[in-house]
Amino acid sequence: MSAPFNLSLQKTGFGLMLCAALLGGGSACAQDQHDHGNTQTPAMPTDPMSGHGHGDHQTHSTTTTPIKEVPLPEGLSSAQSMAIDSTGRLWFTEKVGKNLTMYDPDKKEFSTYPLPVSWGKMGFSNMTLGPDGDIWFTVTRWVEGAEEPNILGRFSPADGYFTKYAIPHNSIPEELVVDAQGTIWFFASNKNYLYRVDPKTFALKGYPIPTANGNPKSLAADPRGHIWFVESNANKLGEFIPEQGVFNEYEVLTQFANLGKISIDKNGKIWFVEVTANRIGVFSPEQKRFDEAIIPTPSSTPVALVNDDKGNVWFLEYKGNKVGVFNPEQATFHEFDIPSFGSLPADMAIDRKRSLLWFTQSATEAKTLGMLSIDEALAKIDQQSKAPLPAPEKKASEGSMTQWLVAFAAIIGIAMLGVRLTRRARKGGAS
Repeated sequence: MSAPFNLSLQKTGFGLMLCAALLGGGSACAQDQHDHGNTQTPAMPTDPMSGHGHGDHQTHSTTTTPIKEVPLPEGLSSAQSMAIDSTGRLWFTEKVGKNLTMYDPDKKEFSTYPLPVSWGKMGFSNMTLGPDGDIWFTVTRWVEGAEEPNILGRFSPADGYFTKYAIPHNSIPEELVVDAQGTIWFFASNKNYLYRVDPKTFALKGYPIPTANGNPKSLAADPRGHIWFVESNANKLGEFIPEQGVFNEYEVLTQFANLGKISIDKNGKIWFVEVTANRIGVFSPEQKRFDEAIIPTPSSTPVALVNDDKGNVWFLEYKGNKVGVFNPEQATFHEFDIPSFGSLPADMAIDRKRSLLWFTQSATEAKTLGMLSIDEALAKIDQQSKAPLPAPEKKASEGSMTQWLVAFAAIIGIAMLGVRLTRRARKGGAS
């Protein structure tokens, strides 16, 4: 299914309208209201609050946590989808609301960008960043909306403009990613296709996924430009090779794992969460090999993960209310409690320049962003691993047991001696 956009510019009373006729029986229209989507609304938060107190994998959990929380300004609902730009600024969508929000950690300032009113009864859904800094996003209808919107959106931080792209064939865009060349890839919630949008010509093309009803989701692009995703219903990891136009599918080890978010490390390995199986999985493309590790907290419901530059895998526990880290070389897990109870962590991203891990907390009452210093967390782990074992306490316990046994034996001996003396006295009296 191929549909190149024929672009034409037309001025309207609302600004610029970019319309495109799709060859092959479809039509699409991209509208930029040119009102900057509304004005930025800076808001100063309070200072971040300090945090309170298959394999033989070592596990550790700690009640003290290096996690801090940044309160959201009044008027914003809890955060959902998240990304970090090249300057370290956080961008996130509201779980319930029409705002795209930016947080500048250096200035400790929030800015909000509401979706233009002209877009209708809809709000933000998922978002991702392109190599040029533009933000691409999907939308979802409000309760009172008549139909699910067939729309891709773009926001340009440089000028504050929103652009709307109508997608043909009744496709409802859901999850999306932009690769290193700026190509937009997305899944539609009502189609079993992987879609590609050319960033220059805006040509749209769909590729049917081999397995029917696999529920494809969670897109990521590797350094070679291959597109990876999961098929949660089919229990498969999928790979698409653009230059060949072919798919490869790999069935994971654990049945009914319910695959979730994926992340690609610097060596090209594909990491993913197994939501129902409560595991972290990894696939090595060169060896065509899967490996898995069981998360220490039972039924933690891992929902997202990301790789740092040191080879560690960080992940969120939706029900466990923790941030976890797995060290593949040492096969060890460590977990850190999130200060806010029942925060329902949902999405995460790494600020590699500052070595910070940020995550959203989707619980309605949370109203905070989570932040973990990777260097501080790894230092805590290193300190914990070097701590001496409590050997003196163990010896003291063993000594107490020995003393108790000696005392018990003495009591038994005295009792038996008493019985013997009593018997002798009776015999003497009888004679």
